[in-house]
Amino acid sequence: MAIVAGVDFGTLSVRVTIVDTARGRLGSGVAEYPLHRRKDDPDFATQSHDDHMRALGEATHKAMASAKIPVIWSRRWPSTRPAPA
Repeated sequence: MAIVAGVDFGTLSVRVTIVDTARGRLGSGVAEYPLHRRKDDPDFATQSHDDHMRALGEATHKAMASAKIPVIWSRRWPSTRPAPA
């Protein structure tokens, strides 16, 4: 048995799905991020790496909660260690 996370970054959101090789899909989460545009240049569009990473953390947290995997947050990244009793 192995549990893996699949990540898909789209134009305006990221999706994370947690899958168990024995049981199939356990849970999923989605989080959005903005598209930055300029009023003076209609062809300009960009995105921020910081926005992507924030959304990835949020979508991962939602996916793990949906899969009923306990999450303990550190300063930057979640941990799957069991919560203290």
